[in-house]
Amino acid sequence: MRHRIHEAQHLVVGRPRRGGAGPANEIFAVRKDWGVGIRVALVYPNRYAAGMSNLGFLLIYARINARPDALCERVFLSGDGRRRAPPRGPGTGSGNPPTEGRTIESGRPLSSFDVVAVSLSYENDLLNVPAILAAGGVPPFREDRAASGRRHPLVVAGGFAASLNPEPAGVFADAVVVGDGERAVDLLLDHGPGPAGDPGYRRELSAIPGVYVPGGYRPEYAESSPTDRASGGLPALRAIEPLPGFPARVAREVLDLRSLSPVPPVILSEETELGSMSLVETSRGCPGMCGFCAAAHACPSFREFPLDRVRAAVDAAWPHRKKVGLIGAAVLDWRPFRELAREILCRGGTVSPASVRADLVDEEIAEILARSGHRTVALAPECGDARLRARVGKRVPDETFFSAAEVLARSGIVSFKLYFLLGLPGVPRKEEVGGIARFLGIFRERVLAVARGVGRMGIVTSVLSPFVPKPFTPLQWASMSPEEELKSREEEVGAAVRAVPNMRVSASTPWDAVVQGYLGLSDRRVAAGLRMARSGKLPRFAPGLAGALASIVFREKGGGEFLPWEVIDGGLRKGALRARYEAFFR
Repeated sequence: MRHRIHEAQHLVVGRPRRGGAGPANEIFAVRKDWGVGIRVALVYPNRYAAGMSNLGFLLIYARINARPDALCERVFLSGDGRRRAPPRGPGTGSGNPPTEGRTIESGRPLSSFDVVAVSLSYENDLLNVPAILAAGGVPPFREDRAASGRRHPLVVAGGFAASLNPEPAGVFADAVVVGDGERAVDLLLDHGPGPAGDPGYRRELSAIPGVYVPGGYRPEYAESSPTDRASGGLPALRAIEPLPGFPARVAREVLDLRSLSPVPPVILSEETELGSMSLVETSRGCPGMCGFCAAAHACPSFREFPLDRVRAAVDAAWPHRKKVGLIGAAVLDWRPFRELAREILCRGGTVSPASVRADLVDEEIAEILARSGHRTVALAPECGDARLRARVGKRVPDETFFSAAEVLARSGIVSFKLYFLLGLPGVPRKEEVGGIARFLGIFRERVLAVARGVGRMGIVTSVLSPFVPKPFTPLQWASMSPEEELKSREEEVGAAVRAVPNMRVSASTPWDAVVQGYLGLSDRRVAAGLRMARSGKLPRFAPGLAGALASIVFREKGGGEFLPWEVIDGGLRKGALRARYEAFFR
């Protein structure tokens, strides 16, 4: 058996060639003979550089290829003229990048595979999925595949965005993995692909823990009101009912991280956004319970990987990467962080945590970051006013951020990115903008006072992100601010700091945030919008879109309304979330 596996699998480990691209520049990539067992095409519906910096995507790729009975190849967005195309791979003929919908390993189209697995970390990437599937010879929409009467690959979706609300992903996916994906992926492959249109096979898939099978559920809608008909709004969703043999609700998969088997090293590639470092997961969830944060509420338990497992992942990549990116929503809360960081520094490496909490910054943390070569640190006040910050569940006073900045500045870190939300529900523009401007002014002065002693002053960049309601959070019932209002708030913050030295403003596009809300809060009726997507964009004036946005994005939901993600069992009780939502406005 060992000899057969060795013949079928080739782990590519070597020194990358500078100036190369993609597979020629990758370490720990796996090449397998086409005849090996179940063939899986793993799709990241965005550019190569982004997908190869996504640790969840890399871990699933490594996990599938670690099985002797399965093969996994990758597909990325390419060729739209706006994003960088994936790199060259074997099997692509003349050396040109593979066309859309083909894998970078063999150049085969998606239709050649048994399973097409789509990794959705961000809602807006949904807009790229139909074109990728269609280009690969797979009808993009689940209902169209069923109506064709032909056999197609089993299409599976997973990732954070798909897991929060599986209904939008279920427009194209035959099955959606909800929560931790390790066990579900193994069980799906153990079961093997089958005819997704067969009710018996769908029921078998639905028996796998953490798997939502959208074809096994029937949405029920209220009668359209005269107001809805006049405005083009959507009828209210009353329920999502299971068909016979399907569970009423699907429990979010929450695994004991200590029980997970180690995975082989994940691919390293210089041609990525985080290409200079290895990526290692430390924890899942967040001990904070900020009212807008899905990472904390969808699975309200903070789970930590054992130090030995994390250390082993660091060691596996050490000959090739001595800069270690520690990944998690709350990396500094991972209890062995300081111990491991010291070990890495003593070995001549550096550490880059994915997140830094201001209330955990002290001289030791500042020294670790400074010795690791950090010149900029990101902090997330979210709100410029401490009272408003506490209302959204982040009970961290202003002084904590100012003191953390001073500690970091004394260590030589004098540039900062400060993240703020714009358009929080019920907050007047003057209050929100004024609070951010005041906070930035004080923050700059406190850093400047210390920086003078260091001998240099860096840049303070405020990053403005529109508030988007998220499933399973206390603010899931809230409406979004209109696009023009969000633009006005961005402009006023920019005007307040434009003339201040060493201050910058970076703002997200309000329309992209509106689209994110539409894609994240919808039920399967989002298919109408996805069918109109072109080049990864949703046309502003698409027929019916204004009414859909008015119903889904720009409307406050009632406490008794059925929400699309209620088909998932996980997170805090709805009553507890509603109580927090109502307290926000008191």
